[in-house]
Amino acid sequence: MATDILAEEQLKLELLRVLSKYFLRQLENLLRDKTGAFFPVDRLSNLELGRRLGKRKELQLMTVSVCDALHNREFKVDLAFKFHENSDAAIEEANGAAWLEDLLKTNNRLKTAQLLYFSKEHSLLIYEGLSNPTEFFENELDLPQKLFLAGSALPYIHGLFEQKIVVDRYLHLITETLNGLNISPNDRDELNYLFKHPLKQMGLSLAGAHCFGDFHPGNLMFYESDTSHANTGDIRIDKTIIYLIDPAFIERDSFVDRAEDVGTFFSKFAYNDFSLTQNFDKTVSDIELFCKGYDYTCSYNGVYFPDYYPEGTTFDFHIALGILIDSLFKTRLAGYSPPDSVSPLVQTSIEAAKYILERRPFQIYS
Repeated sequence: MATDILAEEQLKLELLRVLSKYFLRQLENLLRDKTGAFFPVDRLSNLELGRRLGKRKELQLMTVSVCDALHNREFKVDLAFKFHENSDAAIEEANGAAWLEDLLKTNNRLKTAQLLYFSKEHSLLIYEGLSNPTEFFENELDLPQKLFLAGSALPYIHGLFEQKIVVDRYLHLITETLNGLNISPNDRDELNYLFKHPLKQMGLSLAGAHCFGDFHPGNLMFYESDTSHANTGDIRIDKTIIYLIDPAFIERDSFVDRAEDVGTFFSKFAYNDFSLTQNFDKTVSDIELFCKGYDYTCSYNGVYFPDYYPEGTTFDFHIALGILIDSLFKTRLAGYSPPDSVSPLVQTSIEAAKYILERRPFQIYS
């Protein structure tokens, strides 16, 4: 108990030292005083753990109670902490966060949490806490509105330039995924064959882009300055701010296929759809809404998603591969590994991937 108290006091002192300017700015905002006067912030009185955010729930919210000596008052500041297992991963995220923050600094529609502190020694990142926005599935907007808004955010990350895709990345991903799954040689050979056609499409496209890398609903938040339209079906782009959080896997100038982020977003939707209905009708409808949002943003520059894909989009490829990657991750987490029998999850994933690659249900622009 004494050790825990000492550790918390040390954390308070460290936070007060490295974040003092940020705390002062929050106090200044609280008091609505813009005169530049100095407000002594002399101690942190309490640390209160909150909920976890992000797709993998790795962002720990914490409310910090800060004491203002001059005004003899206490005020609270929300922060988000994230620890990595090693410094390399922490450095990668810090670089991605800095790039994203700079990219969006003048964007009024898409925002990200400010990175306040980074420690290579402790593999720690501290972000400003976002108390007003709500998470994707908790937000009161209708799902079609949220899908449109999510799609409208991506072009800001991808960029609108034309660039060849580095296809070798996906050859490696296919091999790594299929070799990692406990499936029959026949299934492995068939899937390898089915992936060849979309890979050829990919090689002929000009869809190379920056990539968010972990574009899931869990990493999206919304804030509406006017909630009167929340359930009317009226998508008020100008009244909704979108927040991207947890930029752990951003890839800059790597010329990833821009459809990869779309596949990452929808692979879980697609798996659930197939496991219930043996088809993807609902997911197709959802992707159409998402792409309307994407094209809405692109239209200001006179381009649209299919313009990057003269031989057809690669949504089918990325959703099929995403389903298989998710099943590999989940079975490893659950303890399945060769030579165990094939799990029901993997079997359904194989069937779903074959269905997608054979029937190509996600060619929504054709």
